[in-house]
Amino acid sequence: MKEDNTKAKLLKAAISVFGTHGFNGGSVRQIASVADTNIGAIKYHYGSKENLWKEAITHLFEAMGAHIMRDMHAWPGMTARERVINSTRNYIQFCAQYPELNRMILSETIQDGDRMRWLATNHVKLFIERSAEWMAIAQDNGIYPKDISVLNLVFISMSVSQYLFLMAPLVEHAVGIDLFDEVEIEKHVEAVVKLLVKDAEG
Repeated sequence: MKEDNTKAKLLKAAISVFGTHGFNGGSVRQIASVADTNIGAIKYHYGSKENLWKEAITHLFEAMGAHIMRDMHAWPGMTARERVINSTRNYIQFCAQYPELNRMILSETIQDGDRMRWLATNHVKLFIERSAEWMAIAQDNGIYPKDISVLNLVFISMSVSQYLFLMAPLVEHAVGIDLFDEVEIEKHVEAVVKLLVKDAEG
């Protein structure tokens, strides 16, 4: 259906524009142009610029959850440590594939306004709570150090997983490495796992 296609194109365009320029820097005119449609289509499908931003954020959080859990069908056949490594790899791969989400979050965190509070209440709080539950179980299984606060562990894990891809353009100009190359993404996965996940022998 043409309407559904236009709506999807607007959402994709919004993620690109907001991920590059933030909410304040990105305009509905830019989004409409990237989506190859008109501003009226944004009002028709999403009502307003802010509603489109919220839909973009919600879409990315849902995609992130699905990406982290995509191998859940195979988890019963894995050890607890293997499951942690698998979900960590999936999360890092998502951060590399969609750096726009964390750019949008960072932009709103700097602004510290109503959108940031909506973001915290509707998405980030739940993500942190679920991550803390999983990490507490992993601590009990000896996979993560027990002498680190689980909340600090969540924040550390989030930071090391995301930050490199937030800084990717700077890193490429500074040292000539394309962090979005699959080999570099896997290197980062291995580095994060070695840094945070205890050896199988304990």
